[in-house]
Amino acid sequence: MWGGRRYVFVNICRLLHQSAVSSSSVKSNLSKLRKKTGFSFINCKKALEKFHNDIEKAEAWLKEQAQKEGWSKATKLKDRATAQGVIGLMCQDHCATMVEVNCETDFVARNTKFQHFVGQVVTSAMAECKKTHSSSENVLKKHLSQEDLKNISSHDDKTLGEHLVLAIGQIGENMSLRRGLFMRTSDPNTIGSYVHSALTSPKIEQSSKFSLGKYAALVVFRKTGEVHSGLNPTDLGRRLSQHVVGMNPLRIGEYTPPTAEELEAEKSEENEETDKQSESEEKVEEEMLKQEYLLDPNLTVGDFLLEENVEVLDFARYECGEQEGTT
Repeated sequence: MWGGRRYVFVNICRLLHQSAVSSSSVKSNLSKLRKKTGFSFINCKKALEKFHNDIEKAEAWLKEQAQKEGWSKATKLKDRATAQGVIGLMCQDHCATMVEVNCETDFVARNTKFQHFVGQVVTSAMAECKKTHSSSENVLKKHLSQEDLKNISSHDDKTLGEHLVLAIGQIGENMSLRRGLFMRTSDPNTIGSYVHSALTSPKIEQSSKFSLGKYAALVVFRKTGEVHSGLNPTDLGRRLSQHVVGMNPLRIGEYTPPTAEELEAEKSEENEETDKQSESEEKVEEEMLKQEYLLDPNLTVGDFLLEENVEVLDFARYECGEQEGTT
């Protein structure tokens, strides 16, 4: 009699233990799946139940469903304006990439999933451009259109266009890959960078270091002698890029050091008030080397570069949402 009861008791304990282990496994996989995919608790639970707690099959099914839903949402939302967004920037091994990805609202622009997607775009664009654009040119500057960006393959062999649809399905707001830029140079040149209104970048990989913000700039420069201030190339590049973001020059321009007579004439003119603004003065505002240096208004950029023994070779500036033709 006791033997029969003991057998039942042991089996009940075993079943309870298996149930507890199974429940623990489900919870663990549920947590892993949510963290890995970013999908909701309900959808992840549904996927695990459908595939008997197989996390790989559940993940594949979730992405397949999201892709289908994304195409549907993308079609419905395609005419809605995408006036907000983020600039993504990445510098690596004498190469740099900038991209602009747009969305409908600033709320989504600050969404971690959206920012993760922008990071995926800029890192994938960097990898693709480094692979396909090798050049012996002093500075290579390649503009990337919407279609160029959409056709770039990501680490999982899906295109960024497919990932865009997936992101639209997850986030539920219209989004677009607006534009991109790839720059490449070689020693002794350096690419400096700066992102203004920077946002905290979500981590994709330890090696994938990128920055996100509303304004960004790249400056290619080289040293022609010893840097007077002792600034290292990274700091010097950041300061020049800050100037480009803040002062928005349209071209590099030319710089000729002023003579003693010209400096004396400038001092005299400072004491005279005038309301005249000539066409040549407007052109000065467009030329980087003739602009007042953002970090020291007592100098022009040309003065600063001459002091530091530095030459600017090229630059680029992105402002999120700016009109076409203003870059």
